[in-house]
Amino acid sequence: MVHAGNAVDETAAKRHPQLGIASRFKRTLRDSLDLFRVMTAPGVDFGQSRFPVAVRSDLPDGRPDIADVLYGIHRWNRGHHDELPNGYELTPHGPRPTRAHIWRDGKVELPASTVIGLLAVAVFAPENKGEAIPAGYRLIWQDQDFHIATWWGWQDHFREIVATERTPQSTLDFGPAWNDWSPKAS
Repeated sequence: MVHAGNAVDETAAKRHPQLGIASRFKRTLRDSLDLFRVMTAPGVDFGQSRFPVAVRSDLPDGRPDIADVLYGIHRWNRGHHDELPNGYELTPHGPRPTRAHIWRDGKVELPASTVIGLLAVAVFAPENKGEAIPAGYRLIWQDQDFHIATWWGWQDHFREIVATERTPQSTLDFGPAWNDWSPKAS
């Protein structure tokens, strides 16, 4: 997660150099939610889903989206602390379903594929065309291999390929978890 967050941050610095770190990270991720979604959790509508967790949001209603959560928990904490707050973790790859879950104490559980989604945002970003990486690293979507060394910056082409995906999307509903939630103070 640290390296994937760094990759998005470096991409964001190229795309939005005039913005502050948090704003550019979140904006870059929001610009590529379609790529993030297909690689992380194809059935989740991350554009509409909000997470009742204690992180700052720059959205008008103050309710955090996935960009706020990933910056506030994983990116900011890793840059300023050695450890994540207790309870904020990624589920390991395995037979468990890909999902997001909010525990009673307001902690969020995200699938490990979140890391892959962040990497896709950075790898396919046009700003990164020409980057170099040793051969052998790849991202896999369905039955297709995307060798990173040759796919840097090919966002539009990747979008054409994944546009064939017809997975229905649902907005995450955390229902009662909102009852005790309030926006984190700035």
